[in-house]
Amino acid sequence: MARDLVRDRLTWVAYTLLAWFAYLQAAPGLVVTHLREELDLSYAVGGLYVAAFAAGSTLAGLLSPGAERRVGRRAVLWSAPAVLAAGTVGLVVGRTPALTLASVLVMGLGGGLLLATVQAVLADHHEDRRTVALAEANVAASTGYLALVGMLALASALGAEWRTALLVSLVVPAAVWWRDRGLRVDDAPDVEGPAAGGLPPAARVAVVILVCTTAVEWSVTAWGATFAEEATGVAAGTAVSLMGAYFGGFLAGRVLGSRLARTFEPTRLLGGAIAVAGAGFALLWSSGSPVGVACGLGLLGIGIGNLFPMAVSVTVAVAPGQAGRASGRAVTASSAAVLLAPVTVGAVADATSLAVALLVVPLLLAAAAAGLVVLVRAAAGAARESSR
Repeated sequence: MARDLVRDRLTWVAYTLLAWFAYLQAAPGLVVTHLREELDLSYAVGGLYVAAFAAGSTLAGLLSPGAERRVGRRAVLWSAPAVLAAGTVGLVVGRTPALTLASVLVMGLGGGLLLATVQAVLADHHEDRRTVALAEANVAASTGYLALVGMLALASALGAEWRTALLVSLVVPAAVWWRDRGLRVDDAPDVEGPAAGGLPPAARVAVVILVCTTAVEWSVTAWGATFAEEATGVAAGTAVSLMGAYFGGFLAGRVLGSRLARTFEPTRLLGGAIAVAGAGFALLWSSGSPVGVACGLGLLGIGIGNLFPMAVSVTVAVAPGQAGRASGRAVTASSAAVLLAPVTVGAVADATSLAVALLVVPLLLAAAAAGLVVLVRAAAGAARESSR
């Protein structure tokens, strides 16, 4: 029987840093509405902000295994937040598209390194309870998303700029480092035999699923507020506030997913999340009122909230002994999806409309479902062979 999850000090440090990372990861998609007005940006250029974060994270996913081998996980865990914070300061003080985009790229680099390291730390630290740990970590991430929406709304209500909401978050990594800088962080275990080679075929299928589901998540995260503004005719600030339903759904879905992960396999939970996300998108896309859009965003958030953690859990589970490599590949692949999806949606929206461009969401969900079927059938076939 699998042991219970023990939430020790290292686990809570990982959860806290991931929540802070998520707070800033969501920032480009939410503040782009303000940046488009301030800098007079088109849809396509606006999409580059989320893409720049993703480009930095894609590079981080490629660099993280090597960085971990050279300097160790502990050094990467504490240096990555400093890079993310430096990029955040650049975004706040920048007043041109070039400077702000470059700053977001740096944010993505630091954030990607932090994400890959946190996922690998939790997977190796909790072993057979990794799915629960990763699900709970993503609950923490959802609180970060929701906190950003709340801070942006508060800043607007107080007459402050959106930049204030980003700057105040920098207290978090500084406080965590000061309190836990002496904490022991074990490096990846030595791997020998077949596991020391490349990732197995099942992991590659899981990565494809991860690409599709991440593209869904960030198509909505990047353009959800803009869609809400256009579909309902409300002001930009109100549209950003409506995204609170989406991130609230994220949080509710991930809390539920972390509970169900104690009982059900991640493949089953991933299939259910795909179905819920599809239903949420149908409601969102067909709604024209603030209430309808909020309900659609909430249901969509419940489904999408579980896509990434369950897809990562599946990827790590089918690559035993290779948590660091699988986590790095997951960050690279998912970041590449974030890089392409918002820009593609923005470009199609410029040529047609945002409503038409967002029809890519159900297509990607269908592709993810097809990949999941392939993965489940392959696992069932392997189980039958081993029982003979």
